[in-house]
Amino acid sequence: MTDYKLQSDQQLLDMLRMDNRVAFDEIYTRHWPKLYQSIFNVCRDRETSVDVCQEVFIWLWEHRNAVNVISSIKGYLFAAAKYKFISYIRKGKVKESVFTKIKELPDSYTIEENLEVKELQHIIGQITDRLPEKCREIFKMSRNEQLSNKEIAVRLGLSEKTVENQITIALRRLRGALSHMSCWFFLF
Repeated sequence: MTDYKLQSDQQLLDMLRMDNRVAFDEIYTRHWPKLYQSIFNVCRDRETSVDVCQEVFIWLWEHRNAVNVISSIKGYLFAAAKYKFISYIRKGKVKESVFTKIKELPDSYTIEENLEVKELQHIIGQITDRLPEKCREIFKMSRNEQLSNKEIAVRLGLSEKTVENQITIALRRLRGALSHMSCWFFLF
């Protein structure tokens, strides 16, 4: 009989791919508390934190046969929770009080310091580095420098429509490359 508590995360992922419910339960038990705490530290709302965690784990179970691209279950879960929380904000599911609590976070709190975010940024960087030169330049100006299409067009001497088209091309390629990571997909 397998003692699931002694299995590594990677072994549990392998078992999860084979529809092993006990392996899923162990992943859940192992990672739920820290995942919940991470979300709660940002939003300070128990209900939202529980909802986000539950949705991440539901997604993991429903897509268990497609998790072969995950190299770190912990990193994957934390990144998924971050983007699920962002989705909650975009869809208006987050209570107004959450925004007040986020504003109260100290200036020293930065989500970019998290390993999971750095891993996703690295993946996106690799994908964007393979874009055609002009497309890559326009996309980086848009996303990294937060320039508007008009500002990019003026700076590069292009039409706004050309800038818009190049950003669309870059986003399509990113979506295609990240489609296997559907919990990150809505970021773009």
